[in-house]
Amino acid sequence: MIVGWLILPLIVSVCLGVVAAQLGINQLIDWEGSVPFFDEALTVNSMLDLQWHIFAMVVLFGGVYAYRDREHVSVDFLAAHFSKRRKGWVDMLCDLFFLLPFCAIVVWFGTKFAYRAYLTGEGSTYGGMIDRWFVKACIPAGFLLLGTAALARILSTAAFLFGPRAADDETRPAQ
Repeated sequence: MIVGWLILPLIVSVCLGVVAAQLGINQLIDWEGSVPFFDEALTVNSMLDLQWHIFAMVVLFGGVYAYRDREHVSVDFLAAHFSKRRKGWVDMLCDLFFLLPFCAIVVWFGTKFAYRAYLTGEGSTYGGMIDRWFVKACIPAGFLLLGTAALARILSTAAFLFGPRAADDETRPAQ
């Protein structure tokens, strides 16, 4: 899983930030010219920004994997007493009428949010990373992927519910 590999740079940035802060070092690396995201230097503040940028990507994109693999948080205490078919109906209807519209709204407004940050050149106000649009663009991208996964699960569940009945009613829809 690609998202899992983001934990390594997250750990490195946390460790570098802590060590540099304890040593009283603010500027870790300085270079000539401007580099995307970091501008002209790698500072403790840019390491702090990098930490929450990576964490946001792990949460947004990792949540899609959790949803796809049915490892997400759900209201299982209610569904524990349902048959597989009833669970399928509840999942399909909730995904169709709650999750998909929510994803569409977040993608719509999140895209405008990220685009505005790109146009204005929004960056850190305290000397951190200069390109805030990138992490803001991860919001609609993550929800677009989540909506795509929801659509795939809706279709899979619909095939289970409306397809030929299996020999036993306990067959789960394809994951």
